[in-house]
Amino acid sequence: MKKYIIAISILVMFLFSVACSKLGNSEFVKTLVESPPSYIERDVKGHEQIASVQAILRLTYPYRPDTGLSGRWVYHAFNLPYKPVPLPVYQQIDFTKDDRGNMVISSSRKVFDVIMGSDFEYALELKYFDPNGTLINHQFSRYDKDDEENSTLMVHQHFFTIQNYSLDGQHLTYPMTLDSTYIDKYLFQKKDGQLVKTNLVYPNNIYLPANAEYKANTTKYNKALAFASIENSLSKKALVPYTMNGVDYNLYKAVSAEELNAVVPEIFTYEYRDTDPVESYYGDRVYGNDDLGRVRVGKRTTWLRKDRKLGKYDPLDALGFKGLLKFHQKDVCFQMRVAIAHIMTPGGKYRGNATYGHNKLSPSWNSFDIDYPIPFRVIANVGEHGQEVSEEDKVQCIKDIKRFYKDADEAALRQMLWGTGFYDDLAFTVI
Repeated sequence: MKKYIIAISILVMFLFSVACSKLGNSEFVKTLVESPPSYIERDVKGHEQIASVQAILRLTYPYRPDTGLSGRWVYHAFNLPYKPVPLPVYQQIDFTKDDRGNMVISSSRKVFDVIMGSDFEYALELKYFDPNGTLINHQFSRYDKDDEENSTLMVHQHFFTIQNYSLDGQHLTYPMTLDSTYIDKYLFQKKDGQLVKTNLVYPNNIYLPANAEYKANTTKYNKALAFASIENSLSKKALVPYTMNGVDYNLYKAVSAEELNAVVPEIFTYEYRDTDPVESYYGDRVYGNDDLGRVRVGKRTTWLRKDRKLGKYDPLDALGFKGLLKFHQKDVCFQMRVAIAHIMTPGGKYRGNATYGHNKLSPSWNSFDIDYPIPFRVIANVGEHGQEVSEEDKVQCIKDIKRFYKDADEAALRQMLWGTGFYDDLAFTVI
């Protein structure tokens, strides 16, 4: 054994002496201890390599009219509170890509809980990071008037619609009530008021009992039937009954994505509130040059405008990194589809001085930098501005909230939702 150890030691010393003679001692030691360059840093090629997402939802409150000519209000969007609040004013869901490149929710919060009411809107902020953890939102807002073909601002826009699957593996998750009952108008195709059986070429279908009279708005979500529907659609099995637990089911046509997009504003609306620079907040000072290299020392962050212009008369642009959400139905849960479209049409996303609405996702577009759903639950209705909310309605609203936040203090809820002074000392971001 000693012979082998001595032989190995002599070999190592010989190699070391040869290397030293060629490199010098300091250079050789450097090659032994120096870490290899990070292949991740070297391989990042741009915004198409989104590795993680932060979705931040803040309750907002109207602050003042914009001092410019945008015609919009400026809002306070509340940050993490230092004091207890009976209902979240700040929520965050984190998404990461797994080893197969699929988006998964990696945060403890899995769903955004929101309320509806004329005075209550939510600021949604989306932050995108590359594999090195670097924020890359600005990569979507590049503009060069001398190279419009390669100006990312021209061809990118978020769209906010409704998706029919969730990231935790559930399919056919069309909008439904909070007790998982489908809402017919957001689920079924109908002809002359009747449900339509599927055919061999239609992909979106729902199983219903074959031998029972259908009653409107009574279909419960069933995970097993949803998977069977996905598996059997577009095949001969779609035309014959499917049996589960002794019950026969037939497939009926569900609404298409385009049909669902059209009714999105009945459930929620979204207003683009992007800024220039896009990674700053409205009104923040710009220190030095912005991301386009323009000198803006001491200037304020403004609204994002077409072609990255800074004049107050220039039309607003729409990217979708920041925006205001307003909800129009209570007792509903849905998967909000968030998609960054790469719009490969002449002129990109611009049509004159206008941009596409948040739900105007063209069926002809099939190129997306990222496309994922965010779960939402609209848990209560607070009431309309300027109208006296009855005590009965207040009691029902509090009851609805405590269904999900059972420890919420009723007095604090009343002050938060219908009183004054609740938000005065909360930290906020301007949206």
